[in-house]
Formats: sequence, structure tokens, C-alpha cells
Amino acid sequence: MQEKFMDKMEQDIMDADMPESEKSKLLKNLFQLKEQKVNLMVTGATGCGKSSTINALFKTEVAKVGTSPDPETMEITKYELDNLIIWDTPGLGDGKEADVRHAKNIISKLNEQNEKGELLIDLVLVILDGSSRDFGTSYNLINEVIIPNLGKDKEERILVAINQADVAKKGRYWNYELNKPESPLEKFLDEMVNSVQKRIKEATGIDITPIYYSAGFKEEGMEQGSPYNLSKLLYYIIKFTPKKKRLVYINNLNSDKSAWENSDRQDNYRSGFFDLLDDIADEIMYKVDDFKDKVEEFIDIINPFNYCYITTATCEAYGKPDDCYELTMFRKFRDRWLQNQPDGKELIARYYATAPAIVELINKQPDRMSIYNNINKQYLSKCLSYIESGDNEKCKTTYFAMMEHLYGEQKKWQRNSAVTE
Repeated sequence: MQEKFMDKMEQDIMDADMPESEKSKLLKNLFQLKEQKVNLMVTGATGCGKSSTINALFKTEVAKVGTSPDPETMEITKYELDNLIIWDTPGLGDGKEADVRHAKNIISKLNEQNEKGELLIDLVLVILDGSSRDFGTSYNLINEVIIPNLGKDKEERILVAINQADVAKKGRYWNYELNKPESPLEKFLDEMVNSVQKRIKEATGIDITPIYYSAGFKEEGMEQGSPYNLSKLLYYIIKFTPKKKRLVYINNLNSDKSAWENSDRQDNYRSGFFDLLDDIADEIMYKVDDFKDKVEEFIDIINPFNYCYITTATCEAYGKPDDCYELTMFRKFRDRWLQNQPDGKELIARYYATAPAIVELINKQPDRMSIYNNINKQYLSKCLSYIESGDNEKCKTTYFAMMEHLYGEQKKWQRNSAVTE
């Protein structure tokens, strides 16, 4: 990735115009964050895609993806990525004797303590193979090996994720062009999630809500397939990681934006990432000018389209890049001001849910450029001037007046599209 995030922060603090006593306090806080280590255990049955998931999340080849019938990982393997330590366990399901040996090793690692007398493993990510109907080995792993050895706060130390969502029904109902499931497959995956959740609850009393995703698949000598829901998986990994350790991930994530493009968008993951990271860094974030910009830079990697649908589409119509001045200003308005208003998150959620369909309709209109010109003249240019003058309330009012106008135009465009198709 880029220059290390924490190193940037240290330099910013050193260069900041503030009393030395305050600078010393901030540096002390930052050094405490830099010393944190995350120990993440990744486990599951053979063939579930542990190595593919590690490689997709962290853009690294340290985890070898199995391409032969024999499991690649025969012992617990330790990967150190700066302060992120990944424990890749052997896959279970290749014979009773091997499974017993691997289970004992996993239990031993789960009970290992660090130098402070705390359990070493911060979070266990258990991966299930979505292409299989038989989760027997996975249930045994979760119910009999993992959960009984998690110590206290069990529900906060385990994340269950169903990989290979794209082949959950042998590739049927997967939209390969858009890299996302169609409705029948979404329903099937939701039912799978509910079934897994129910089985674990019945066996252990622990309520765990699995998520589904696809890490993409990589055979030797071939390009990595496109992941799906990787941002959702990362969101929950960060959420289940102790607060003081969450910034560790920033230095190590896959910086290829295409890996994060496709998700179910059921939640505002961008806003969620801010919420998760804000708690730990308030003392630094709001006292060093560039801190929030650098957090946004990190989040922009894992949310490459930023969900600025109307403004993005308008800027694209004018040939402006994704990092143009206008889009940058609107994103800062959204992330730094609007989402912190009493109704901000509700307004943003409604916008995310409706704006893509509006843009799709506009792009089907023969006078699409005229429509974008009008949007820019009547609304966006005014909003931008309000942001520049610090009148965020007027920007908010104008922007959502634009959305109400577009909702009204939507039916007309739908009729036009129906006639031309």
C-alpha cells in the first residue's frame, strides 16, 4: 500500500502548529496505537477458500491457494503483515486422525495467552464453503472446537462467513456481468444464512449472524477473480476487532479498488467504517488537519465509487475524474457534516437506495446531457457554492430538493424508457 498510515500521522503531528505539550500527548497516543497487534485466526473446512480470502483482503501471496486435491495448509501457519498477524489453520474434513490433530492445535492456539496474560487470538474468522450443502465438518469445528474455547464475550470473538456465494447454486442466478447474485440466488443465500445461524444457536446458545461473500478464485498462473461483498466482510472483521486495535488494518489492506467494487449495499459501509474508526482516534483525528483526509483516503480504497451517484454521474457527463474538486467537496460535506446531523444517516440511506435507479433512467434518455446540465445549473452548482461559504444547511435543503424533483421526473423517464425498449 502507500506510505504507512501511522508514519504519516507521526509526521503530521510533528509538523503541526500546536504547543509542544499537546504535540507530546498526541504522539504518545499515536505510539500506543502503533504498538497494537491484531491476531486474526482464519479457519474452516478444506476447500472453503481461506487462502483466497486472505489474499483478496490483504493483496498478498503469502497464503498459497490450493489447486490440488491435497490441502495446502497442513499445520497452523503464521503470516506477519506489520502488526497484523494471521493464523491460517489447516482445513478440516480430510480424515478423522488428521482432524483430531488439527482440532487440538486450534484449541491450543485459542487458549494461548500474550505477554499481558490476555488471550492471544483477537478474532476467529470461520469460513464456510457456500458451494457445499454439507456443513457437518464446519458445524463440528464451530460448535465443538471454536466456541467452547473462546473464553468470555464469545459472540464478539467469532465471525462466520459463507464464501463462494457465486457458485452456491452451481453458478445459476449469478449475474457475471454485474458480479452480483440475482433475486433467486439472494433468497437462497439468505436462507442459508438463517439455517447456519439457527444450527449454531441450537447447539451452543450463541447467536451469530453469518454473512456471505465471494473472495474470487485464483488458480496458479491465473488472475484473481472479482470478489463480491469483500467490503462487508472487512466491515465486520473490523467491527469484531477490539477498538484500540482497529487502525492496524489500514496499513495492510488490498489497495486494488476493483476488489471492493461489488457489495450487497444493504448497509452504508462507508459511514460504518467512519463510525468504527472514529472511536479510537478522536484525540488525534480532530486535532491534526490531515488525519480525517487520510482516513477518507483509506475508506475510498474500499468504497471506490463512494455512492455519490447523482454528482458522480453529472461529473462523468462533463468528463471530470472521480477525484475532481466537486466530488471531493460533496463527499466531505456528506462524511464530515451531513451524516452527523439528526436525520443525516436516514437521508443518506434513502439516497443510496434510490439514486442508482435514477441515474440508470437518466442515461437511457435521448436528452441525457440536457438533464445533467439542468441538474448542475439548478442544484449542484448552488450546493457547491453553499459548501464553499460554509452554509451546509442550505446545501442540504437544496440537494434534497433536487432529489424530490428527480423522484417526480422518474415516472416520466420510466414511461420514455418503456416506449423505446
